[in-house]
Order: sequence, then structure tokens, then C-alpha cells
Amino acid sequence: MVSGLPAFAALAVLVGLTAVSLRFYLPLAGRVFVRREGRVGDAWVGAVDALAAGVLVAWFALMGRDALTDQGERTVEFGHIVSGAVIYASIVIFLVGLLVYRNIRVADVFGLDSMGFARTLGRSLLWLGAAYPLLMLVQAMVYGAAGGEMSPQEVVEFLQNADTPRDRLAVLAMAVVVAPVAEETIFRGYLYPVGKKYFGAFASMAATSLLFAVLHGHVGSLPALFALAMCLGLAYEKSGTLLVPMIMHAVFNAISVTAILFLL
Repeated sequence: MVSGLPAFAALAVLVGLTAVSLRFYLPLAGRVFVRREGRVGDAWVGAVDALAAGVLVAWFALMGRDALTDQGERTVEFGHIVSGAVIYASIVIFLVGLLVYRNIRVADVFGLDSMGFARTLGRSLLWLGAAYPLLMLVQAMVYGAAGGEMSPQEVVEFLQNADTPRDRLAVLAMAVVVAPVAEETIFRGYLYPVGKKYFGAFASMAATSLLFAVLHGHVGSLPALFALAMCLGLAYEKSGTLLVPMIMHAVFNAISVTAILFLL
């Protein structure tokens, strides 16, 4: 009874903080999904974007299915990280090139110059801080449902077992630079507005968030990654600039990598 008191108190605090998170994000969701007051435009979306998005969604869905099916049977190596970065970079270059070829200004599509850096950074940190309790509660619930037994992601095992600076730097660069820029450009910057135009904001954000979570190939992280992606999408709609979810994503990954290296 006494030994369980600290854990109960920590859970109570987490639930209370999660209520604050929901108080922050639920009204924002109402403005985006119900009142349609989001700032992410889709006027630039054309038939070629629908075709490109369809191909990407199908490919990512197949990759995510294979990753989930093979969970626990794969190992991550340095070469996998490098090839993943190259693939991400190639997709981003293709999508940006598709916009430039049609004389569509990339900065306008992604709202890159719509807000000053200091304001962008401040809002990114604020909104990530508001999302954290919700993400922690979701992950705690999944961990509890699994009986406290959950295998880590393959990349986490790779980082924990890394014995060279090269391997650690590769994971750090992928997590803090490549993934935030590439995944936000692909999922929030491109796929989400395309889906928003044809299916509405809620369906598109939910679908792209689920695809984002599935692509990471770890069943235990699916709910928390889905919640994170929804928060990133709402932050994008609220701010109108893709830099906000990029910074949120980068800081979230940086905290996760730091925790793996020094706390786990």
C-alpha cells in the first residue's frame, strides 16, 4: 500500500497535467475540424498531387505493414540509417521539385516566412510542452496494458548498443535533423493538405497521423506516435508554418535520444 503510493501520486499528477493538455488542444481541434479556422491552405493542390500522394500513401502503408509484421525480427545497422536518410531526402527533393516545376512558391505552401524565428521557436516549445503530458499518459497506459513488458524499437536497441561515436551521431542526425525536416515536409506539409482538399481536415489529419505512426514499425509506440502526429498537425494548422511542427518534432526526438543515452 505504501510502496504503491508514489506511483499512484505520479499517475494522479500525470492525469492532471493531461487534462491541461486536453484543455489546450481540444479547443484548437474544434476550431480546425468544426469551424474550419485552420491556416493550412490547399488551393495549390492539383490532380498531379493527388496521384503523387496516392503512390506515397500506398508505399508507406506497405512499408509500415511489413515493419509491424517483422517487428522483433529485424536489426538496425548503420547502413540502414544512411539509406533511410537518402530515401527521405529523395522524396523531399521530388515533392519540392514538383512544386517548383509548376511555379508554386514553396515558402508560401509551407508558410516558411509567415512568422519570425523567435515567435516560431517560442510557440513550438509551448505547444510541445502542452502535448507532453498527453503523450506520456498514452504511453503509460500502453505500457500498463502490456503488463510492463514491451520490446523497444529496433533503432532504440541500436542506439543503446552503439559502441562508436559514428553510430551515435548517425542516430542523432537522423532523429534531430533528417526525420523532423523530411517527415514534416512529407506528412504534414504535403500529404495532409492533399487529403484535406479531398476528404476534409479531420479525415486527412487522422489518416496521415496513423500512417506516420505505422511507418515507425513499433506496435507499442503506435498510440503515442499517433497522438504526437495529431498534435503536430494541429500546431501546423494553428501557426500556418511548417517550421513549428518541425521544431516540435526535432526537440521531441532530441529529448528522446538524450534519455536513451543517459537515463536508460
